[in-house]
Amino acid sequence: MRRLPPAWFLFFFAPLTAEYVSGSSSFLNPFVVLANLLLYGAGTLLIRELRVRWGKGWLAVFILAAAYVVAEEGLMLNTLFDPTQNATGRALGVNWVWTAGMLIVHSLVSIFTPILLAEAIYDQQKDESWIKPRTCWWLLAAFAANVFGLGRLIAPTNRPGIEMYLVEAAFIGGCLWLARHAPPVARPEVAAIALRLPRPRNSGRNDCPIAEAPSEAVSERTSKSLFARSLIGTTVTMVVGFATPTLPIPAVVKVVVMLAIYLAFLEMLRRDGTFRPSMNPRSKLAVAAGIISFWISISPFKSLALRNIGPAFFGALMAVFLFRVWRRLRKGLPIIWAKGTK
Repeated sequence: MRRLPPAWFLFFFAPLTAEYVSGSSSFLNPFVVLANLLLYGAGTLLIRELRVRWGKGWLAVFILAAAYVVAEEGLMLNTLFDPTQNATGRALGVNWVWTAGMLIVHSLVSIFTPILLAEAIYDQQKDESWIKPRTCWWLLAAFAANVFGLGRLIAPTNRPGIEMYLVEAAFIGGCLWLARHAPPVARPEVAAIALRLPRPRNSGRNDCPIAEAPSEAVSERTSKSLFARSLIGTTVTMVVGFATPTLPIPAVVKVVVMLAIYLAFLEMLRRDGTFRPSMNPRSKLAVAAGIISFWISISPFKSLALRNIGPAFFGALMAVFLFRVWRRLRKGLPIIWAKGTK
């Protein structure tokens, strides 16, 4: 059976949960499908590539996810600034409550989870660069063309003034600078892998005081615990994120509550070891599946609300896919379509 390279898997998988399991996009419109691939697929691949080539950890991913939110919801769709919709807590030309919600959803669902799942499946290649430098530039060009070209067709009205575009550009540039200068990953050989250089041999001592020893194989009970905690954490984060904007409280309080719950969830993931380079594939899969399972669980209700079978269909498809991958990892069997897996 012909194997699927990790870059292609991430490119096609990234839009699924955020757009199709959630019911946010029509799967019958080929132009929308292409736009989502060039947006989520290209954006997620570029963020992962920068993290690996710069030798950074997950902090850089979340910083770059903030830049992605501004690119999609600001430059492309204009939802961050449109005064005619989602304008709760609007100040200085920005819809702050909506912006906080988009940051939470996109960083977790559009960026973090697809990368985590892909690196669980392609564990042997998790520290490697998945695309060539020339491909990076092509992806960036496609992403930019999608944002500035299609965006003008989707949201041509209520655009902000030139000063807001300058602020957006400065914000994205600031995120790139912060991600580039984020603390390096707690493993000294990662940068060498990204540059295709030989790994340093084990000298019998730990040269990096903050590096962590490889974790032991996680038990099935631990995997189930990680899955449950991730699912519960995602449910609380999303329910609070959806419900808080409707409450009769000041907008500033809404933003603070939403971001506080979001940061608490990230802290829980940190304590569970999700952001450690040594986390094993089954644990990564458990965390990613927990986040995705929230959207799977609500997909039938989305289908009923939209009178569209799409969310339920993609939710069922995603559930089967995750179960099959988990079963093979639990049994130590290779994922035959995944290039480079054991």
